[in-house]
Parts: sequence; structure tokens; C-alpha cells
Amino acid sequence: MEAKLPDKTYYKIGEVSRLTDLKPSVIRFWESEFKELCPAKSRSGQRVFTRSDIELLKQIKLFLYTERLTIEGARSRLAQISKKSEPVVAKPHNEEPTSCLQLLREVKFELQQLYSEL
Repeated sequence: MEAKLPDKTYYKIGEVSRLTDLKPSVIRFWESEFKELCPAKSRSGQRVFTRSDIELLKQIKLFLYTERLTIEGARSRLAQISKKSEPVVAKPHNEEPTSCLQLLREVKFELQQLYSEL
């Protein structure tokens, strides 16, 4: 049974597993299958998920388990949804948006860890 999300910025894979009622191995597998699912990693290499990552996992779970789509079908459905919801924005030629976002997530996570140690 899926639990309510606690008010946190980042969640470890064990917490995400409990919140989504998915095994950690399934979450890691879906990470390799869906490019939209790209959790940041802490300095120690642990995956840290945001609320949007968890919502994406729930959406993928709905497609695969409830609607009985294949992984390819779920990918195309996610692509359709993202095309409808994302405005067209010019991107810099030399930067990969996911890597920049991941870097910002890591920096934010590390700053929060430092702040909590003060």
C-alpha cells in the first residue's frame, strides 16, 4: 500500500520503495529504462529522489501495472504527456539539460547536509 509523502526534499531508495510499494530492484531497473527517471546521487553514491521522481515512478507504475502497457508503451505515453506539458524553450548547444539539473540537485543536497551539521 502506498504511503503519503513526508515533507522532505530528498528521499533514499528504501523510503521510495515503501512510498511507492515497489522493490528497490524494480526502481533501479526502471531508472535504466526511462530516461526521464534520473535521480541525483549523493557524494557517497546513494540515489536521492525528489518528489517529482516519486510522482514519475507512480505514473510509470500506473502505466505498467494498471493499464498493462509494455515498457515501450509506457515510454511513448510519457513522451506524449511531456510534449503536451512542456513549453518549447531554446536550449544551449553545449549543455545537456539533465546533467545540469543533476549537478544542481547534488549541490543542493550537499549544502543541505552541511547546513544540518552546523
